[in-house]
Amino acid sequence: MAWNNTVTCSECYQTGHNKSGCPRRKERYEAALAKPEEERGYSERRIIQDMEYKKERNSSRRCSYCSEQGHNRRSCTQLKAHFSVIAKMNQAYRTKFVEWIQEKGLNVGALLMTCSDHQARKALCFVQELSWDHINVWQGEIPRFIIAKSTGTLDDRYRSHYTIADNPNWPTGQKWKHSESYSARSYGTEVVGPAEEPVTPPDGWVEDTQPVKEFFKSRRLYDWTEDPSHYNSHDWWKLDDGEKEENQALEECA
Repeated sequence: MAWNNTVTCSECYQTGHNKSGCPRRKERYEAALAKPEEERGYSERRIIQDMEYKKERNSSRRCSYCSEQGHNRRSCTQLKAHFSVIAKMNQAYRTKFVEWIQEKGLNVGALLMTCSDHQARKALCFVQELSWDHINVWQGEIPRFIIAKSTGTLDDRYRSHYTIADNPNWPTGQKWKHSESYSARSYGTEVVGPAEEPVTPPDGWVEDTQPVKEFFKSRRLYDWTEDPSHYNSHDWWKLDDGEKEENQALEECA
């Protein structure tokens, strides 16, 4: 039988929670505590022992993000606040990114002219595919997301990855590299033949927070700093005033 992604409690056999969060188990524990110690049976003594051991263990556990005791990474308020900041940055960046490539006429079928520093001459190529997976604000630049092939060959094996220059009017921070990035200098292109149809990102791509979850998997609180000049700065994108106030409130709660 295939797992249906629903948790079943081993205490009451109801779905939607496990033994640790079982309301029936909590009721049994409270009823056992209410009894005088000399009147408690084996099952009552056992549930008190189990529940108090769990409380003691939870109070001594240490969060892998902030290193504080009493909670884990999943319930860490500081991680939630920082996650919210980066998620908003990424959504704002992805929104502007889509508008930018639509303005350029970049889509599958568009004609590009390479303009990298290391090429002796420019080459004409056409777009075969756009790779959306790695377009995230924390890269500090537009990555090589364009998969294109030279118009001078029919062999599909000879495809290259390119990028375009970003918009200098974007509200980027100090961590953004702009046109000085290696990708823009070495693999930059210009759209010389816009596509007929405007580009559309995959459904839910702009708002998707899964990449943010992956980003935070290997990060710790010491990777977070408000100093934009610091190596670990998260100053990739400037959020607007409303978003700043919301994030400030989250950080104060943390």
